[in-house]
Amino acid sequence: MEKQINYGSYAGYKETVGNLTADLQELLKLSEEIALVNTAESIRETIEKAKDEHFEVAIVGEFKRGKSTLINALLGQEVLPADVLPATATLNRVTYSTEPYVQVEYKNGDSERVDIDRLEEYVTKLTSESERKAETVKEATVYYDTEFCRNNVDIIDTPGLNDDDQMTNVTMSIIPKIDAAVFVISANSPFSQFEKEFLEKKMLTSDVGRIIFVVNCFGTFTQEDETKIVETVRTRIGKYVMEKAKKVMGEDSKEFAVYKRKIGTPRVIGVYAKRALTAKTIGSQELLEESNFPEFEKALETLLTQERGVITLQILANKITNSGTEILRSVVMQENALMMANDEFMEKYDAAIKEIDEIRNLKRQEFVKINDAANKVFEDLRPVLDSYWSNIEEAAMEVIDNFQMSSEDFKKDRLKLVSSKLTEKIKESMEARAQIICEQIQNSINSAVSGETERLQAFEDEFFESVEEIQRMFSVSDRLSQNGGTLDKVIGAATGMWGVGGVYMGFRESGAKGALLGGATGLAGFYATYYAAAFFGSFFGLSTGLLPVMLVMMAFAGIAGSFTANFAIEKVLVKERIDKYKTNFKANVKKQFHEMKLNNDFTETVRRQVFSSFDSIKSKIEEETEIILRDTQETLDNLNDLKAEKSEVSQKEMERLHVIAETASKLVQDAYAVRKVLNDDVSVQTADITAPAEDGVQTAE
Repeated sequence: MEKQINYGSYAGYKETVGNLTADLQELLKLSEEIALVNTAESIRETIEKAKDEHFEVAIVGEFKRGKSTLINALLGQEVLPADVLPATATLNRVTYSTEPYVQVEYKNGDSERVDIDRLEEYVTKLTSESERKAETVKEATVYYDTEFCRNNVDIIDTPGLNDDDQMTNVTMSIIPKIDAAVFVISANSPFSQFEKEFLEKKMLTSDVGRIIFVVNCFGTFTQEDETKIVETVRTRIGKYVMEKAKKVMGEDSKEFAVYKRKIGTPRVIGVYAKRALTAKTIGSQELLEESNFPEFEKALETLLTQERGVITLQILANKITNSGTEILRSVVMQENALMMANDEFMEKYDAAIKEIDEIRNLKRQEFVKINDAANKVFEDLRPVLDSYWSNIEEAAMEVIDNFQMSSEDFKKDRLKLVSSKLTEKIKESMEARAQIICEQIQNSINSAVSGETERLQAFEDEFFESVEEIQRMFSVSDRLSQNGGTLDKVIGAATGMWGVGGVYMGFRESGAKGALLGGATGLAGFYATYYAAAFFGSFFGLSTGLLPVMLVMMAFAGIAGSFTANFAIEKVLVKERIDKYKTNFKANVKKQFHEMKLNNDFTETVRRQVFSSFDSIKSKIEEETEIILRDTQETLDNLNDLKAEKSEVSQKEMERLHVIAETASKLVQDAYAVRKVLNDDVSVQTADITAPAEDGVQTAE
C-alpha cells in the first residue's frame, strides 16, 4: 500500500505534523490501557512539545535595506512601520492572532498591551519621543491575522545591524536561536564594508545554511544587470563563508570537506519588496511575478519545511516507532506470561529482573566511557585554552604596531579621535580573533559529540537486544501455535511485515537508528554542521550551547569605553613620539587584558561547556532506557500479582490485547513508512544540500 507524505508546503507540513501527533495520541491511549506509565508520560511530553512547534524567521541587515517592507510584503499588508529614515529600534515579533494587538515587554520586566495603531510610538525612531520609549522596550510582539503567520511562522523584525552597537548585539544574539534568517542587501549598493565584515567576522560558520540572502530593490535595473548583481553577491558570500570555514575547521580537515559539500551554493535571490507589497495590496498577480517575490517565498518555505521541519517529523515518527514497539513487546509479554504455569513464570521473572540489572550495569559502564570521551576533548583543547588570552592580546598588539600615525595626530583636537579610532580597531581585531578561536573550540566539541553518538550505536544495539531477550524469555510459541489465534499471527497479519517471533521489531528494522538519542545517530554530524549548535541541541536534547557567541561577548565584558594612553607631548622627533604613544597604549591594553583574564576564567567556561554537552548525552540515554526498563519491570510486577490471583487468562482479556496489538502495529507501520521517506530525503540533502526532494511530496510503500 502506498502512503503519501507531504511536507513541501506549510499546509502539507502542518498536516503531516497533525497526523503524526494524532497517531501519538492513539498510542498514548494504548499505553495507558496496558499500564505503561513511563511510555505514556514520554509520549505525552512529545505531544506537548509538538503543540508549541512553530518556525521563527528573523529579518536582518543594515538599516534602510527595506527589512520592514519585506516583512509587510510577506504578510501581504502594512503591519510594521517603515520609513525613509531608520525606523525599527527594537525587536518586533509578528505572530498569528485573530485579534490584532501589541504586547510590549520592557527591559525592567514590565509588560503592557497596546492598540496596534500605536505600534510606532513604542518601536521606532521616527520621533524623539518614540526613540526614548523604544530604548526601554525589550521586545514588542505584534498579534495579527495574516495568512503567512497562520502557518505557525513567527517573523522577527530586527534593528539595523550597524545603526546602533547595542541593538546590533541584540540582533546578533538571536540569530543562533532562530530557524531561519533572511539577510536583506540593497541592490543599489550591494555588499557594503559592514556586510563584508559581518560575514567574515561576526556570522557563525554554522549559520550560513539557515540564511537566505535577499537582494532588494530590483526593478530599477535591467534583467541582465540584476542577474550580474545576484551572481556577484553569491560569489562574494561563497568566498567569505569558505574562507571563514577554512580558518575554523582547517582547509585539509575532514570536517571542512564535509562542510563544503553540504553547505553548497549560498541562497541569493533578487526581489522588489515594495512592488510585491503593492501587488498583494491590489491583488495583481502579474505585478507580484514581476517583483520575483514568489521565488523568495518558495525558497523560505522549502528551507523551513523540507530542511528544518524534517527534523521535527523524524522525531515524531521515531517516537511512534519506539513507543509502538514498546507497546507490542509488552502485549506479547503479557499474553505469553499469563499462559505460563506459575512456577515457570516465577523462574522467568527472576531471570528477567536479573537481566534488567545487567542492562543497567552495562549502561553505567558506558557512562564511564562517555566521561572519558569528555575528558579527552577537554585535554585536547588545553593548548588552545592556555594560549587564548595571549592570542587575543597578540591581535591587539599587531593592530597597535601597524596603526598609521603622523605628526598631525598629536594635535589636541585630533588626539582623542585618533585614540578612539585605534581602540575601535583593536576591538574589531580582538573580536575577529576570539570569534575564530571560539568557533574552533565549538567545532571540536560538536565533532566529538557527533562521534560519541555514533560510537554509542553499539551500546544501543546491545541494549535493545537485551530487552528483546527478556521478551523471548516469556515466549511460549509451542503452545501458542496450537491456539490458532496467536498474537504473533495477529500482528503479522496487521502489518504484513513480521511473522511469528518477529513481533518485537529491532530498532534497526523499524528504521529508528539512534533511537536513544532521539534518532540523532547518522544525522548529528550533518545537522550540527548545517545548523547552529543551539538549533541542533534543542531538537535532539543535547546541550551543545552557544559557545562562540557567549565567549566572544565575555571576552569584551571587561572593556569599558576606550583604552587610554597617558603620555607627555614633548618636542622630539615624530617617530619617537609615535613610538612612545604606542608603548603607553600597549601598556594600558595589557593592563586591561590582565584584569579581564582575572575576571573571566575562560578555561573553566569551556570545561563546563564540554562536560555539559557530554552530560546531556548521558541524560538522554538515561531517560530513554529507563522508560523501557521501568515499564518492563512494572509490567512483570503487575503480571506477578495477576498470576497470584488467577491461573489463566480469559478470552475477553486475550481479545483486548489483540485489538491493542493490531492498532499499535498499524501505527508503527505508518510511522516506519514516514521515517523511510524522511531518511531517503535527508540522504538526498546530504548528497546535494541545494536539491531537496521535489515539492516535499514523497510516496512510501
